Order: sequence, then structure tokens, then C-alpha cells
Amino acid sequence: MNMIVFQMLIVLFGGMAIFLYGMYIASDGLKQAASKHLKVFLTTVTKNQFLGSLAGIVFAAVMQSSTAATVMVVGFVNAGIMTLRQAMGVMLGSAIGTTFTVQLIAFNITDYALVFVLIGVIIFLFAKTSYIKSVGSIFLGLGFVLYGMKLMNDSMVPLQSNPEFANWLLKMTSHLWLAIIVSIVITIIIQNSAATIAIAMSLSVSGSLSLDAAIAIVYGANIGTVVTALIASINSSKDAQRTAVAHAIFKLIGVLFFLPFSAFFASSLQLFGGGIERQIANAHTIFNIVNLIILLPFCNKFADWMVMLLPEKSPKLSYIKYLDKGSLNVPAIALMKTRKELVNMANRIEHEMLRHTPTLFELGQGELRERVFQEETKIDNVYQQIYHYVKQITENKLSNHESGESLKLLYINNSLEGISDVHQELTKSTSKLDNMDEQLFPEEKEGLFHLYKEVMESYRKTVEVLSENNNEIALEVINRSPMIMRIEKNLRYHHFKDSERMNSRLSAIYLDIINELLRMNQHLVSISQVQIGIV
Repeated sequence: MNMIVFQMLIVLFGGMAIFLYGMYIASDGLKQAASKHLKVFLTTVTKNQFLGSLAGIVFAAVMQSSTAATVMVVGFVNAGIMTLRQAMGVMLGSAIGTTFTVQLIAFNITDYALVFVLIGVIIFLFAKTSYIKSVGSIFLGLGFVLYGMKLMNDSMVPLQSNPEFANWLLKMTSHLWLAIIVSIVITIIIQNSAATIAIAMSLSVSGSLSLDAAIAIVYGANIGTVVTALIASINSSKDAQRTAVAHAIFKLIGVLFFLPFSAFFASSLQLFGGGIERQIANAHTIFNIVNLIILLPFCNKFADWMVMLLPEKSPKLSYIKYLDKGSLNVPAIALMKTRKELVNMANRIEHEMLRHTPTLFELGQGELRERVFQEETKIDNVYQQIYHYVKQITENKLSNHESGESLKLLYINNSLEGISDVHQELTKSTSKLDNMDEQLFPEEKEGLFHLYKEVMESYRKTVEVLSENNNEIALEVINRSPMIMRIEKNLRYHHFKDSERMNSRLSAIYLDIINELLRMNQHLVSISQVQIGIV
């Protein structure tokens, strides 16, 4: 008897492993196929709650997991890609998106699993483009999902005639809350509600689990799926935490609403026809559709309640705002977040370093110079984190567009860090004025300020290039460069023309400052060239 149970467990967990791996492969293929359009889709469809819920349905269907989709939504809110109000509808929709997987499993096509595997392998082997290969991955993953489901179904057959197992299962499923708790624990462990429901379907098909108990497992799987998102939000922004908590509350409200009507719900599922697999799949779908219908009108109000429940505390200084590990699973989103982090880095360089430049031309600015040096060290740290994050993105299977974008971001990151380095050198040059206890002439200061103003105008345009991904403004920055170089040549000409009134050490400082402002401009031109594809 023990050997039979052991063999059953091996087949059950082996089937579940193949099932989960198939989900991973199918999800990866879908993400590869859809990644090019994912950013545009998310930014345009989340304009209101209804469209947001549609976005959530599609997004979870692509991710093949509402857990993964919700973690990503938390990341979007943390990155400022999505507002708290927009996230409410997307999360409700994502719960419906993941029911497609369960509905697909409910179709009695597990016998054709190897056909899907064969189709996937043929497409993958003979595909000449990454897009066609991703389609092959979808078929291959789907085949593994169905084959894993077949193994799980087959593993339950020996237990149909086992009285000990039948008695144990009867005790467990006679207590609705116990079945829900077991389902929650399983879902937390495997981080996939569809897999938990697939196990319930296998048990039900073998006659080991009643429909009432399977519905309780559906409730538990929906609750268990919120834990990963809650954990992911711990070190995120306050709005991201509110998003995760709201998601948990949505699921709890849904379960509490359905619990008093569970017996009626189970009997009404028979009206839709089909075997017990189909009824369980329908229960999962209906639960989430009803939940959306009930809660969608209150999404905006929920956002306000979440702000009251989790009020903003005193802000903590954070040098990295947008990068998170969860987004690495979807390169298109991770690259979008990296670009936002680069904009954040550029704004920080401007506000904490560059805007102080005219003041640095004056004497007695030792404290300010020290702050600039400290800020440059922080920028170095940001540079390193962005660099390593992009390198992690490149470890995924990237489309040609994503590969090009990752290369662009590495170049831009290097140029921004170069600007902070150049400004540090400029600050060191101005510190020599204090050491000499001498000032630049007013006309020299005026000339430097003129050059600085034009460089800063290009800098602000470059930040706009980054934030809007705008090639036209990038061309403006490139076209401004000859004008800035003419100003620099004019300053040098007048300096050398009137050099008899300035000593050689002061002249060297003045020319160093000009050179450093010019080097900043060269970095800006480099960023703009990278933006339009000149690498």
C-alpha cells in the first residue's frame, strides 16, 4: 500500500512540475510575442477603470498567472507608470485573465498534449525569427501544461478504491474553512492559483473530491494568490503597498460574498452543463467575474480608502525609485522602468549638482563643494545599480528592439555618470580659486555663465528626450552643439586677447572650467545621438 501511495505522489508531483514548467514556457513565449506592444497597451488602456480591467484581463492572460500579473501591477504603481486608481481596475481584470488557463485545462484535450509538444518543437527548430520561436514556445508550453494535467489525473486513479484516503479526504472537505486554508497554503507555496485549481480538478475527476470541496479550494486559491504581491510591496512606495493591500481586500470580499451561497453556487453550476472539470473551471471564472462586477464601480472610492488606511509617512530619501526585480520577468517593462530611473538620475544630477555651478565660481563655497562631491558618490552608486539591472535584463530572451533599447540605456547611463564626473572636476577647478584667494574677472564670470546657461538648456532638453523618448528633441540638442562650441571659441579668443591682465594659474582655472562645460555638452550630444540610433 505504501508503495502505491509513493508512486502516486511521484506521478502527482512530477505532473505538477511539468505543469508549472509548461506554464513558464508558455508565459515566456507570450511575453516575447507581445512585449513589443505591451508598453503602448498598458499606457493607453488604463485611462479609466473599465478599460483598465480589460488591460488586466489581457495582461494576466499573457503572464499566465494573476499572481505574477499583480506583482507586476504593484511594480507599475511603484514606478509611476500607473496610478493607484488605475491599478484597482487592472487587478480586478487580472483575476479574470488567469481563468483562461483553467478553462483551457477543462477542455478534455489532455490526450492531445503531445501533439501540442510536437507542433511546438517543430516550430521552434525551424523558426528563423525570434517572434516565430516565441510562438513555438507557446505551443510547447501548452503541451507541457496539458501533459502535466494528464499525469496528475492519472495519479489519482489508484486512490479511487482506497478507503483510508477517501475517509481522510471526506474529513478535510467536510469543513469548508479547512479546505480553504489548505488551498491557501498550497497556492502560497507554488505561487500559482491555476496549478492549485488544476490539482482540485484532478482529484474531482478521480471521484476523490466533491464539487463543494473543489469550490472551497477555488476560494482558497484566489486568496492565496495575494500573498506574493503583498511581499513584493514591502519595500515599495506607499501607493504600491496600497495596491497590494487593496488586491487582498478585493479577494477577501469576494470569498465572504460567495461563502453563504456556496451550496446554491455549486448546484447552479450544473445549469451550464459539462463534467466536474468544466464546473470547477466555470466556478473560478464566475467567482472573478462577479467580483469584478460588484467592485469595479467602487474602485476610485477604494483608492481613497487605501490612502486613509495607509497614510503617507515622512518621505525617506531613496536614490533608486523605479527598479525592481519583479519587472525583470518582462523585459519590455523592465526597460521602461530603467528609462524612468535614468530620468530620475538626470533630474538628481541637475538639482543636486549642476544648478549650483554659478555659485561655485565665487569664493568661500567649501561647504557647497563638499556637498557636490558627496552627491557625485551617490550618483556613482546609482550608475552601478542601473548598469547591473540592465545586465540582468539582457540575460532574458530579448527581441531585436529590446536588445537595441538595452544597449541605448547602457550608453545613456554611462554618459550621465560622465556628466557627474565632469561636474566633480569642475568643482575641483573652482576650489583652486579659494586656495589662491583670487576671483575671476566679472566679464569672465559673465562669459562662463552664458556658456553654462546654453549647456543647461541642452541638458533640460536631453532630460525631455529621455522622459518622452523623443527623437525630434534629440535632434535639437545635436543641432545646438555648434552654437555652444562657437560660444566656447569666442570666450577663448577674448580671454587670450586680454590675457595680460590675468596670471597663468588663474588662466588655467578659467580654461579648465570652459573645457569641463564643453565636455558636459559632448555627453549631452552623445545621449541624443544614442537616442536616434547613432551608437
